[in-house]
Amino acid sequence: MKHLSIIVLTFCTATLNAYAGNLNNGQWQPANCGQKSPAPAFNTHSADGYNKSLKEVMAWQTKTQEYYNCLIKEANADNDVIAKSANAAQEEFRNEVKNIQKEAELAKTKAEKN
Repeated sequence: MKHLSIIVLTFCTATLNAYAGNLNNGQWQPANCGQKSPAPAFNTHSADGYNKSLKEVMAWQTKTQEYYNCLIKEANADNDVIAKSANAAQEEFRNEVKNIQKEAELAKTKAEKN
């Protein structure tokens, strides 16, 4: 059973490395989505300037939507790996407690015979 826990933790670690975002000062950032583009400003000096800036805004929206789709995908993957890793660690702890209890029972029985 111990080998299974090691395999699960190794798998989770390898998966985590594939997606792992960065956590700094309580803020999580995706690792593989690039940088979020700043919103463009509207040019209000002329109709042509406004039309050009409108095209820039529409292009920005598409690019930003791709960023946020990537962010959500990576966050969900990281959350899944974290949950699986924590669950595997809890299972390992439960198994260790069970094993210690069995050893204690055997030791008690042996001590009572002596």
